[in-house]
Amino acid sequence: MRFKAPASIVMFVSLAFGFGAHAQHSDISSAAPPVWNDRSLIIIQKDGGDPTRSGDVKIVFYGHDAFKITSPTGLTVLTDPWRNDSTGVYPKWFLNEFPALRVDIVLSTHAHFDHDAVDRPNGLMVLERLVGQFKLGDIEITGLADKHKCERAPPDKPGSASASLHVETCPPNNVMAFDNAIQIVETGGLRVAIWGDNRAAPDPSLDHYLKNVDVLILPVESILTGAEADGIVQKYDPKAVVPSHYFLNGFTSPVSGLQSADEWVNDQEKVHRADVRRLESADLTLNAAELRGSHHRVYYFGNHFEKK
Repeated sequence: MRFKAPASIVMFVSLAFGFGAHAQHSDISSAAPPVWNDRSLIIIQKDGGDPTRSGDVKIVFYGHDAFKITSPTGLTVLTDPWRNDSTGVYPKWFLNEFPALRVDIVLSTHAHFDHDAVDRPNGLMVLERLVGQFKLGDIEITGLADKHKCERAPPDKPGSASASLHVETCPPNNVMAFDNAIQIVETGGLRVAIWGDNRAAPDPSLDHYLKNVDVLILPVESILTGAEADGIVQKYDPKAVVPSHYFLNGFTSPVSGLQSADEWVNDQEKVHRADVRRLESADLTLNAAELRGSHHRVYYFGNHFEKK
């Protein structure tokens, strides 16, 4: 299974400016304010919240590695919004533009075009490649600095990432675009880990953060091979796994080189005897009680993704 590294090395920090009218969190006020601004965040920072308190956590799949996570109190986090490569090195991967949805927090694991379109959503704040801890209300985010998966190949080897980018992609001297920060979002009593495009064997110092996470979102088949994904699942023992970063009909262009996750999902069911839940929509609601006692359960969005 091949690894296809994106070519964009453009890194930027985008500020969230004012946007159009939108209702704030329903649990905060029933009256919709006239603009989308930080009024709700002011209330949340005053009232506080507990990320370990059990409650429903909603996850919406926006394709590729983009997920909107909504806390029990309505605070929203969007991971890795995507775009097409603007440099011309790579062809058009995505058939549409990322929707301009309104969210509180935008996260980006690394600076590649298919993960860093932080200017597309209307985010009240942007956390790019966060390392360390961030807490607001009933959400706590822990960023773990590590490295993007790379391929060690001579720079003149046709088709290699090093050749197309003309840069070093592997540590310790990789360019910043091949840094990656795994993100763990804790809310509703659940710890949800977003792997990004991280290498299959992170630095051992990260193991105590990653072991026994509740939900592990993994880039199956197009970044990690099936065997690498299996090794990660066995090592860190999540209650549930969500495949990401795979080819989607009506969403991804065939020239992207992305692969379907169907084979890996089928293997989990037939070979590993995992409890595979093939979802019928782009929405998934989880809670600690639902996952209690589960072991490597797979939630697969398949070809379902949110378009707006």
